[in-house]
Amino acid sequence: MKIDDSNGKLPLPSATGTAGRSTVSRTDAPAVSKPADKVSLSGSGKALASTAEAPIDLAKVEQIRAAIADGSFRLDADRIADGVIAASRDLMRRG
Repeated sequence: MKIDDSNGKLPLPSATGTAGRSTVSRTDAPAVSKPADKVSLSGSGKALASTAEAPIDLAKVEQIRAAIADGSFRLDADRIADGVIAASRDLMRRG
């Protein structure tokens, strides 16, 4: 989280308090209201949000968890690289 004092409204530390710690005095400055953010979903996002079932194969997830736990799960680096390249090409085509 970034703390920004561009408006100069953050209080400055006062004299040192107990045990050598700096203390900060509070001011009764009014809260600044910000406009509300807006979010819109794409058609596929709306379709996913409206379905009751999660698009996750829970049996497959458990199978992978078990394989990881017993040390038999193997990654195919070539297959992963091919997928990343294909996804990148698809994104570049969409522009």
